[in-house]
Formats: sequence, C-alpha cells, structure tokens
Amino acid sequence: MLREGARLLVIKGEFEPADDPMKMVAEYTEFQPGFITFDSNGGSVVAAIKFGRAIRALNANTLQIRSTQCVSACALAFLGGVKRSAEPGAIGVHQAFFSDNAGLDNKAAVTTIQMLTGEVIGYLSDMGVSAKLLQLSLSIESSDMRYLTTAEMREWNIITEDRGPGTQAGSETTIATPASPTSAPQFKTEAAKPSPPSAPDRAIAFVRRYHAAWSAPNSVAMAFMQNAYGDEVMFYGKTVSQDAVMKDKSTFAQRWPERIYSVRPGSETALCGDKCNVTGIVEWFARSRERGKTSSGMAEFSLVWDPTTEKIETESSNVLATDKGARAPDRVIGQWQTENGKCRGSTDVATIERSCAWREEIGLLLDRFGWCYGHQNEYGYQMAWHLCDATSNRPR
Repeated sequence: MLREGARLLVIKGEFEPADDPMKMVAEYTEFQPGFITFDSNGGSVVAAIKFGRAIRALNANTLQIRSTQCVSACALAFLGGVKRSAEPGAIGVHQAFFSDNAGLDNKAAVTTIQMLTGEVIGYLSDMGVSAKLLQLSLSIESSDMRYLTTAEMREWNIITEDRGPGTQAGSETTIATPASPTSAPQFKTEAAKPSPPSAPDRAIAFVRRYHAAWSAPNSVAMAFMQNAYGDEVMFYGKTVSQDAVMKDKSTFAQRWPERIYSVRPGSETALCGDKCNVTGIVEWFARSRERGKTSSGMAEFSLVWDPTTEKIETESSNVLATDKGARAPDRVIGQWQTENGKCRGSTDVATIERSCAWREEIGLLLDRFGWCYGHQNEYGYQMAWHLCDATSNRPR
C-alpha cells in the first residue's frame, strides 16, 4: 500500500527517440515524489534505457500497478528504480520490432538488433537484473505479450526486497552505484526428489497422447492404436477382440485420412482405483480430399484405462454437435485462441504455464494438419489462421 499522501510521478505514453529525460528529472526534483510509475505501451528501447538511467541517477524508486501497465520497452525504464515494486501482470515483455517506416534492409536490421541486444544486456547488468528477462523477451513474438508473475519478478530481481511502497526517496542527483547482481534476493531451494505422476495424471496424459496420435498420418496412428488396447475391449457396448477394434479404426482412417482431434483443455477427468475411468470432450475436423468430404464436430468420450498395463479396456463416445459444411478446423482453432488469451493475459503462474503449454500443443496439431497462424513479417493485428504456404509462420 502507498503511504497516505505519498506522491507519484507518472510517465505516460510511448517512449520516442526524441524524448528528453531531463524534463522528467526537472519534475522529479521539483516535486520530490515517493515513486515514479508508468502508463506506457513501450516504444523506443534506446529512449527507455535513457529514462531508466536517469531514474537511477536520481536514486529514485519505481512502482507499477496493473491498471496502468508498463509493457515492452517501458519495462526497461522501470528497472531504473533503486527500489522496485510491481503487481503481478503489471509488466509485460516481448521481442523488439521495427515499425513499417523504419526503412531498414535485412542486413541493417540484423546489425541494429545485435547492437540493441548488447546494450540491453549491459543495462540489465548495471541495474542488477538477471539476463533471463532478456531470454524470455526474445522468446515472445512481437505480436504477443508475456506478463510477468511475481515469482519471476522476484527471482530475476525485477522487483526488489522493498520495505513497502511508502519510503520517501531521496533527492540526491549524483549517480547511484548500480546494484550488484550479487545483491539480488537469494532464494534457497531444497533439492527434492520428484514424485512419480499419479494414476489420474498418467491417465489424462495417455488420453492426450492418444488423440495426438490419432491426428497423425495413418501409419503412425495405427501403430499407436495397436499398442493402446487390451486383448479384449468393451467397444461401444460390445466385447470384441483387439483385432476387431483395429479393423474398425483402420476402416475409419481410410475413410478420413486427414484428421485433427484435440481434447478440449481442462475437460478431462480421471477417477482411478485399480482402473481409471477417464472422460472428456474432444473436438475434431476430418477431411477426405479424394471424396471431397469434411467432417467436424464435438464429442464426449469415455474410457476405462488400466494404469498397470497402460491399455484401454472400454471405449465409448457420444457426439454432442456436428458442423455441416465445415471447411476449416474452426473448433480446434477456437481452442488455440482461448488458451492464447489465458497464456497472454493471466497473472496466475500456474494458469500461464498450463495455457501456454496447451496453446503450443494445439498449435503443433494445427501445423501438422496444414494450418498456420500468420505470415512472416506480419504484425499481430494482421495475423490470421490459414492454410500454410511458403511464407507462413511455422513452429520452430
């Protein structure tokens, strides 16, 4: 909490190359605020670093709340604070990019990026912040945004061990000694032996592998299915042999040679005793180019899975919806969009990790099926899902 009556100096708007940090210095010197805060979507990396160094020269503290976020280049300016406090989700990072009117050819752009990267590394070192922040930034496409969790900000010394936002900052204008990386908060962790996954976790993991395999080419799909079932299976209400199950699967695979089946994230449940009863919702899109046909819809599935043998003993499903005339895997794309929103916008670390992982898993299924998100050199607002072509973005 802020101390009652504490003053804040707000830096608002994008950082421009022509911005002069001395104006901020003059405001700070006159009003002596307790903290500097930001309401900025980023801008020039070079300008943001200049502001950050000016903030450090003032020996000032920075504070960031989620309602007035500080993202992209603004995160660098925030790091200039001697004491730094931020709410989870208040600071976001992604790759640097050039505007359309930058006028740089590929060679000049690469050179500029290398120079900027070197400058950012030096700046992070001077501010006592882990280079892992830069590593994370470089892994996030410029069209995306990754908001930092409290745990990440603490571990990487983005926020410091403060004494609570309310301590009046000094007005000293001499350059403060940069915080040493060794002065970052120390977090002792005991090396714990990881627990083996529980039977429900194993069952749910199996179901996800099962549908991913069923989305693969027929040779891969059938090889997986051959090992997925017991010698006898209660298959849609009838006890049949494994060979009968394989015949049914093969007939379906030949009829629909291109398939994408994706379990709706979070829909799975597994209740386990000696055996595991697993249920969930799967959404699909299948295509036969030879017959000129498509199939799309959503079904509820139910399996009995033996965690000892790792074989399916019972299988059934119930179609919940079908999409006549569907031409694209819109349901699966919808799953990706839902998880993308949670991955980008959540402030809960568990949700971020889970949704980002699911987004990547679904994206790989779509890519394997021949659908891609965006083209090379497009900005985020221009990107859309489409049939992959030579210039499409593809998973690394």
